[in-house]
Amino acid sequence: MVSEDVDAATEASAGAFGVELSDPAVDPRWRVRLRHCLATDPGGAFVAEQAGRVVGAAQAIRRDGVWILSLLAVDPQTQSRGVGRALFAAALDYRRPGDAGLIISSSDARAIALYGLAGFELRPSFEARGTVDRRAVPRTLPELGDGAGDLEQLGEISRRLRGATHVRELAIVLARGARVLHLRERGYAVVLPGESVFLLAAYDEEAATALLWQALAAVGDGQQAGSEHAILRWITAEQQWAVRVALRAGLRLHSYGAVCVSGLDAPLRPYLPSPPFG
Repeated sequence: MVSEDVDAATEASAGAFGVELSDPAVDPRWRVRLRHCLATDPGGAFVAEQAGRVVGAAQAIRRDGVWILSLLAVDPQTQSRGVGRALFAAALDYRRPGDAGLIISSSDARAIALYGLAGFELRPSFEARGTVDRRAVPRTLPELGDGAGDLEQLGEISRRLRGATHVRELAIVLARGARVLHLRERGYAVVLPGESVFLLAAYDEEAATALLWQALAAVGDGQQAGSEHAILRWITAEQQWAVRVALRAGLRLHSYGAVCVSGLDAPLRPYLPSPPFG
């Protein structure tokens, strides 16, 4: 992938995920995501072309010894023809010997099979949908800091939990209007008000629970009544603390996707991953 491919790769990948680029709030976010990964990891970015047209894209990033698949998408009209397999193989070649691997997968059965056959451990996960019941939010939660503060300190929390920091990626999400909630040195959550909990990492379940409650409250502040979109995703069986909070907040759990890991020593618990950056 080169810079001139980004617009076509944006259209192909957005189509694969059912993302409406006609929404003026969505289009620039999707393009910024692709441009960010291309800028930080040009060696892990690829496109597939047919008859001179971009029909798919893959992007992998490396952070602190962890290889992360940020994007694998094929135009719906071109799927099931081996394009996704070829793109994934190219992105996987960007993984250095000794790197751990992390993929946050959608529910696409072909993608999940691809990752499993490549040797990744598949951890099935849930998504939580609905409108946050604000009456359920505990009134005795600890006071949280609000703001990015020291990004390096937050990065160290990510390093302990998933083996690599999120420092480079936090700046992008903050530009989207995200809030960073943190509980001293015990953990932090990144929230897109009215949309979703983007990321949560904590050293213990008590801190993670407090962060998730307040993150859900922040999401709920901007939610439309009766909203049915996913607020949380990629809740694996190891995150029972998150399951309990989601159910008590009146959200409904549905099977969705998988967290795929390879050679990762970091615990990923308590942890809710970011979809594009692991």
